Amino acid sequence: MLTITQVNYIREMFFLEGKTYSEISKMTGKNYRTIKKYVEMDDFNQKQHKAKRPNKSDPLRPIIRKWLTEDKSRHHKQRHTAKRVYDRLKEEHPDILKVSDRTVRDIVKEEKEKVFGSADAHLLLNHPGGEAQVDFGSFEAFENGAIKKFHELILSFPKSNAGFAVATRSETREALLEGLVTIFDFIGYFPRAIRFDQMSSAALRTRDEKGLVKVSDSIMRFCTHYGFRVKFCNPDSGNEKGNVENKVGTIRRNLFVPEPAITDLDSFNDQLLKKCLERNKENHYRFKEPIEKLFEEDKALMIPVNKVPFDTAKYEARKVNKYGLVDYSSCRYSVSPKYVGQLVVLKVMANEIEILSKDLSERITTHQRLFEKGSESINYIDFIDMIKVRPNALKYSGIYSLLPDSWQVYLQSLDRDSFKQAFDTLKMILLEDDMDYADRVLRETTKHDSTSPEAIAVTYKRLKENSIIYGGSIHFPSDLPLYDVDTSQYDMLIGGNYQ
Repeated sequence: MLTITQVNYIREMFFLEGKTYSEISKMTGKNYRTIKKYVEMDDFNQKQHKAKRPNKSDPLRPIIRKWLTEDKSRHHKQRHTAKRVYDRLKEEHPDILKVSDRTVRDIVKEEKEKVFGSADAHLLLNHPGGEAQVDFGSFEAFENGAIKKFHELILSFPKSNAGFAVATRSETREALLEGLVTIFDFIGYFPRAIRFDQMSSAALRTRDEKGLVKVSDSIMRFCTHYGFRVKFCNPDSGNEKGNVENKVGTIRRNLFVPEPAITDLDSFNDQLLKKCLERNKENHYRFKEPIEKLFEEDKALMIPVNKVPFDTAKYEARKVNKYGLVDYSSCRYSVSPKYVGQLVVLKVMANEIEILSKDLSERITTHQRLFEKGSESINYIDFIDMIKVRPNALKYSGIYSLLPDSWQVYLQSLDRDSFKQAFDTLKMILLEDDMDYADRVLRETTKHDSTSPEAIAVTYKRLKENSIIYGGSIHFPSDLPLYDVDTSQYDMLIGGNYQ
């Protein structure tokens, strides 16, 4: 079986250099049928995903990268050596230093080339038609009433000056690939080559057995699936992708001012791409022709999009700790308690993380992906069944602190059997609504001097039915203003004065 790099080389000779199967077979020494098989293949998804296990050196890399980045502003004779990095790690971070001096030296070498630039970088400034440039920018937008930071992924075509954008929550590899697929599908074509900058956060590059920089296998598989070539800029050479850098600022100033409101990211991106299409109706700044007309010439040199979907997710194995949580990228996500101590697989996407069983046959739960270090995403609904059989552990569980005060007081007043029934009712409410609604249901139930779990369930169903009938505008007798009855008029009619 050929490696993805060999497959990509064979396809480039056929599609880009116009060589025949026989010529490629002679040049590579591979069988004619093998050459034909890979040239005609259109699906380059991995058939079996190998989940990457966490590495002992992973926690060290951001620390080392931070120190080396700070070195850029220091005198060259007063910068960190690999030995000083190792010694400093021993002094300041002994709890996470679980690798040898040799390993730290290798990490320092790799991170230095990311920070200061690789020695084998080369310059290529030619941008013929059908090629594109890609880059990230950032902008602020309203989400749920609060200002949040988002990122704009821009794909621009220097020949025609056409540009397309999608909004993402991060600049990770998953966000990059999902964004590119969205743009490819919208255009209906993909470029023959795309120029990237270093993008260390997206993990586009890795090293071979000789230590030479190369495109990572996952990115190479993506490129081979869609049939385009990757070109990298030199370090600190923004001029090599000046078109896309200008486009980042132009789109931010014209489409993100004032701050847009985002309620659904997919819908927002649909509208954003249509706005980009409208902007392409403007005249080219130099050729004085509509950009959309020039872009049609670009598309004539591009390739129709591959209809076979590509799985852009990353798969990593994690062990569920005793609290029913797994760690990923300094954030924690809950798993069903029955998986404590077992290995699960994280399917990491741009905005979500699916937690799958070890053999990938079952989806256990799904979380919105977190990006702020130390954050937690807990689906407490998964833990309710465990707390039911361990009522004494309630106060020491994370779910207790999230319960409204009304529910905390209520649960403490119940015997064991009623406690289990109350949690069944709470679970029923949380499957459809949230903690605030659960608080409302309990408070409404207690107004009628009934506090059994069955009464809470009846109140919940009544509230939901009334909400459907009256569109959420419900009034209960206890909510209405007091009304004083005046019977004096009746007293006058019967000729008496009754007290």
